[in-house]
Amino acid sequence: MAKFINGANGTFSGKVGSVIGASWRGIHYLRGLAKKSTVPPTEAQVAQRLRFALVTKFLSPLQGILSVGFRHIRRLTAAQFSMAVKRNIEQAVIGAAPDFELDYPAVTLSDGGLFIPLTSSLEVAEGSVTLTWDPTPNQFGGASNDVAYIVVHNVERQLFITTDTPATREDGEAVVDVPAPFVGQTGHAWMFFASHDGRKVSKTVYLGEVTFQ
Repeated sequence: MAKFINGANGTFSGKVGSVIGASWRGIHYLRGLAKKSTVPPTEAQVAQRLRFALVTKFLSPLQGILSVGFRHIRRLTAAQFSMAVKRNIEQAVIGAAPDFELDYPAVTLSDGGLFIPLTSSLEVAEGSVTLTWDPTPNQFGGASNDVAYIVVHNVERQLFITTDTPATREDGEAVVDVPAPFVGQTGHAWMFFASHDGRKVSKTVYLGEVTFQ
C-alpha cells in the first residue's frame, strides 16, 4: 500500500501496481518492480551466497562494535557493517561449498593504524577469561587512555560476551566473566583499541582459542 506525502497532490511512498514511490536525500522518484530472474544461479553465485550468509550471521550481533572498528568507512552503521562483512568474506572463510567455515584467527573486527600492543595473551580460570597486553603506548600511534574493545565468542552457542566495563590501554588487563552454561565449551577471543575520542582505531588482534571453565 502506498501513502501520499503532502496531500493528494503530493508525491507518494510505497507500492502502486508495478510502480514503487520512494525518496533519497529529499529527492522523490518512481521505479518499477524488479523482475525475478528465471536463470538458475551459477555454482560461484551459490558459493558466494553461502559465504555471505555465514559471515552475516556471525557478525550481526556485533554491529555496535563494528561501527567503532570500521569508523573510517563513514558514519553509517550499515556501510560499516557491509565493509566488515566484505572483509571477513575475503579473509576469514575457509573450506569448500557448501561446508564453509570461519577461520577464527583471521576474523577482523576493526581496521586502522592505531598502535597494537607488542604482546598479548589470555588465561582461562573458573568462571572467567583474563586478557593481558603490554600497556606501553607507542609515541607514534597510541595513548594510555585508548579504549580496549574485547570480544569473546562461544562457538557452540553462537553467543558473544565482553567485559562489564571498558578497559584502557594503561590497564594492561581485562577480565571477562563466563556464564556457567559456557563451561566445557569452546571460545575464541579478539581485541582492538580505539582512541578515547574514537577517531583512531587499531587492527584486530586474535588472542586465541579457549575452553571455558
